[in-house]
Amino acid sequence: MCTLAVYLGVSRAYPLIVAANRDEFFGRPALAPAPFPDRPRVLAGRDLQAGGTWLGARVDGVGRIAGLLNRRPEAQRPGSGPGELSRGLLCLEALDAPSIDSFVAALDARQASRYGGFNLFLAEPGRAIVIDNGAAVRITELEAGLSVLTNLDVNDPRCPRLAGATKLFARLQPRIVAGEAPEKLVPEFAGVLGDHTGCVDSPLSQVCVHTPTYGTRSSSVIFVAADGNARYFHADGAPCATKFEEVRSAP
Repeated sequence: MCTLAVYLGVSRAYPLIVAANRDEFFGRPALAPAPFPDRPRVLAGRDLQAGGTWLGARVDGVGRIAGLLNRRPEAQRPGSGPGELSRGLLCLEALDAPSIDSFVAALDARQASRYGGFNLFLAEPGRAIVIDNGAAVRITELEAGLSVLTNLDVNDPRCPRLAGATKLFARLQPRIVAGEAPEKLVPEFAGVLGDHTGCVDSPLSQVCVHTPTYGTRSSSVIFVAADGNARYFHADGAPCATKFEEVRSAP
């Protein structure tokens, strides 16, 4: 993914809401979110090239969400590239872990260095963190409210896309506070996730990206209730032109 917004503790009914766009090369094969093979308690998209996922949610009452964003190479790691291990596998490991803390404890610097640069978003109702390996393993605890993540730090003013995206996501916050239902909020999220009002000379600064070979492949909005139950809505295409549908878990 390349844009992820989280509303933490903003809604009483859904204390964790995540909206995200997946930007990727069009030639990379993938499957839309569904119960993941051998993981019926996980709803996630599937990267058919490396086997991992860019975004997934536990649907067994835990309420955990994991999302992976590639991180822009840091000066301390100028040669950081794809890495020897697929970053998308980190999402699955984080969703499988007994707890967020147990996953963090198991992710040491040596293991993290085997992956290309990443921002790994992990959240449950009441808590959200971002783990990155820009220079070393670093954990950022997110405060309550709205946070937006791209390929740098959380709410990083260096990112040209983030400033415009944050304003758009912030406009939805009063409706979230008011307790509007997911069915009413998803079309509003679609308008934000499908926005093209960034710099016209740089399509990569827009929330919804379009280039000949690379762009916004899909979009998701996940609502997690206080009891940990999750509702997962997905547009399997650019959100400016694709309808969101609710993804159902296995019976």
